[in-house]
Amino acid sequence: MSALQFVFVVVVAAFAAFLGYQVQLSTTKPDMTSRVIREMSPEQELVKHSEEFQKKEIRKVMDNIYMGIGYALGNAIMVIAPDGLIIVDVTESSLAAKEILTEFRKITKKPIKAIIYTHHHTDHIGGVGGFIEDPSNLPDIWAHEQLPQEIRKFHTTAYGAKFKRSMRQFGTFVTKDKFQNAGIGIQLNYGKDKDSMGFIQPNKLLKDMELDTNIAGLDIRLLKIPGETSDQIGLWIPSFQAFMCADDVYRAFPNIYTIRGAPARDPVDWYTSVQRMLDLEPEYLVPSHTQPIIGKENVRGVLEVYRDGIQFVHDQALRFINKGLSPDDVVKHVIMPDKLRLHPHLREFYGTVPWSVKGVFQLYLGWFSGDPVDLFPLSNTDKASRVVALAGGVSEVLTSAIKAWNDNDIQWALELASYILVVDDRNVEARKIKVDCLTLLGIRNINAIASNYYLTSALETSGSVHLRLEGKHRQEIITALGPRELFELVSSMYKYDECGGRSDIVVFVIKDLNEQYTIQLRNYVAIVRSDITPKKYDIKVTASQKALKKMMIEQIANVQLKDLGDFSLDGDEEKFRSFMACFESDWNE
Repeated sequence: MSALQFVFVVVVAAFAAFLGYQVQLSTTKPDMTSRVIREMSPEQELVKHSEEFQKKEIRKVMDNIYMGIGYALGNAIMVIAPDGLIIVDVTESSLAAKEILTEFRKITKKPIKAIIYTHHHTDHIGGVGGFIEDPSNLPDIWAHEQLPQEIRKFHTTAYGAKFKRSMRQFGTFVTKDKFQNAGIGIQLNYGKDKDSMGFIQPNKLLKDMELDTNIAGLDIRLLKIPGETSDQIGLWIPSFQAFMCADDVYRAFPNIYTIRGAPARDPVDWYTSVQRMLDLEPEYLVPSHTQPIIGKENVRGVLEVYRDGIQFVHDQALRFINKGLSPDDVVKHVIMPDKLRLHPHLREFYGTVPWSVKGVFQLYLGWFSGDPVDLFPLSNTDKASRVVALAGGVSEVLTSAIKAWNDNDIQWALELASYILVVDDRNVEARKIKVDCLTLLGIRNINAIASNYYLTSALETSGSVHLRLEGKHRQEIITALGPRELFELVSSMYKYDECGGRSDIVVFVIKDLNEQYTIQLRNYVAIVRSDITPKKYDIKVTASQKALKKMMIEQIANVQLKDLGDFSLDGDEEKFRSFMACFESDWNE
């Protein structure tokens, strides 16, 4: 039995409720179960890709640049400057960051003078606490001026959905083996009991496309390099001929669209940023994921093909979009030539060409395919019930799903099983088929995040995993966000169906910050403002930032207001509690 066959058996064993399915189907359809085991073999290219980051190591790039790789999803980079250290990115994990710093300290004892966030993603900022050696004497923290706003947007818009999709994409709850990874790192570090994610606001901001400055005695150029994010910055050190390219280049095809949920990235911005790197002619290219590239010719070769691969997908997608094709049909026409497709830095371990093509479509034309059928389509529930009825009922669709499985038509088997479960969520046979389809598609896929998404969904479908935003992580988010971000979150948590008839006005005064926020319920929306002082209000809350956050963390239903400390209420407490009950308290629902 191969390693992957063994892991598959372990995965299936985890679906304890479904073992009967395997026995039952092996009696009626002998090849159903044996087919899974027989065809289980690791996607060898994805197995080999794990060698890029599966071992924890401090990699020496050159005499004054080292990187910690394999400790977390993201790398942390140490630049040794004349007057101290510059840390570029800090991983997502305080534990990983501390472990990396311990190893860095075996190389140099110089003080950390600056930390640079290349962009707002958690795997670049979340471990900052691990690099803070003296909380009373913080280093300068650099970022692009858009970073605080991007963090607010990430945590105050669709965060519950993004959380679940991120956990699937990165395979956080999928047992790791040597053949599994997250495409750009071995895995996202999340959920360890003693681990934490945190954030410290930057105090130094890049406001222009470029800034020549001196940090810790070293001349440095900071460049805005939009690509994976709009707030991304790179670091050019002329005296070292080294460029830190953040997430604009890794040893994998980029995520022009990410399935965890985000607006499509602009490919023109992306390949333009890579061209700027090319023009610098660096000797060393130091990414925030995967291994560094060393040697001017090696760097140029990678940057050229990376830049051109992104432009190819963009231009060819537009070519066929302009022929009036739907997104799925455009995907069929945009096939990268082998010179690009087979290049080690454009293999589809992370992003994919089909997702990127659909991202380009979304970027220029939005959600509408152009087909009038899609103007007001049937819901998935309506469509599933009609397909099942048209096929002759659940038993007929189930028979077709089994046949599709046996014919190795796994995607069709998955879709048929999913139709049945929409109509009959308790159908055990359909659920078993769906679990095995998701598992098989996950094991077969060269794309790490597609594989992780399939396998996590299999665990969810089986009932083995329930993705929820745990209280600890929720507390970390509330603690990290400022009052402005927290109040921005409120409007999208309003339960209009329960409180739509109310017209309350509640004022919140954060006295230690000298800030004021008003929430007004009107016309089925919750209006949040910080620029007015209403002449009339129903309730006024005066509190410290700490007391307000404690109320949010513990949830109003569980809190005795008198125990909050620096908190006072002008108005009726029961009315205030009923007002707060108009907002979702559980981010998972």
